[in-house]
Amino acid sequence: MKAVLFDLGDTLFRLKPMPDVTDAFAAFLAAEGLEDAETEALRTLESLRERLMAGYAAGQLDEPSIADLVRPFLGSGDFAARAAEHLNHLLGEADVARWEARDRSAVLGAIRDAGLPIGFVSNTLTAPAVMRRRLREFELLHHAEAAVFSVEQRVRKPNPAIYRAALEQLGVAPKDVLFVGDRVREDVRGPQALGMRSVLTHEFRQEDPADSNPLGVIAALDDLLKLLD
Repeated sequence: MKAVLFDLGDTLFRLKPMPDVTDAFAAFLAAEGLEDAETEALRTLESLRERLMAGYAAGQLDEPSIADLVRPFLGSGDFAARAAEHLNHLLGEADVARWEARDRSAVLGAIRDAGLPIGFVSNTLTAPAVMRRRLREFELLHHAEAAVFSVEQRVRKPNPAIYRAALEQLGVAPKDVLFVGDRVREDVRGPQALGMRSVLTHEFRQEDPADSNPLGVIAALDDLLKLLD
């Protein structure tokens, strides 16, 4: 083994419920002079939710930004562009606010001390700059030699392209990589399809591995070191 790739949310830290941004978005719309701003904020956020759920249900693996997704719901012109970007900002900050920190210095440090580079591969609509800022605040970013985000790649796991982007950044072949995550489809079967081995973590979420045959199922991330030994 020459490298380890990690999912982020519910793997390296817990994801708590997402804070609601309706009031903040309504306040922005009102400041822009929009009448009935609260109704418009609710309508836009519900339209966004429906669009996302429909895409996920259909198995779509493209990952446009929040701004790209909501702009058609807001009309056209400068106002729509400003509102879409502001909602993108609000939802990104709400996303990273729900992260619940865990001290991962022991396990990540041990992996690096063993000479194995680390990469992160995450499905996220949050802007890469915001993701990297929060990872730095959580003292995670300095452990990684690659950090790949779906909104930046424009595709989401299990699209092979997002894994390949991380592999290319690390300069390793799939057969030499272990992928660790909490979701069977995205973090076990997806990596396996490229030739990686996978470990499923049950620390925060407990998906049934079924017949996916991960290398192991661990109750806590620190248990990964036993598998690596």
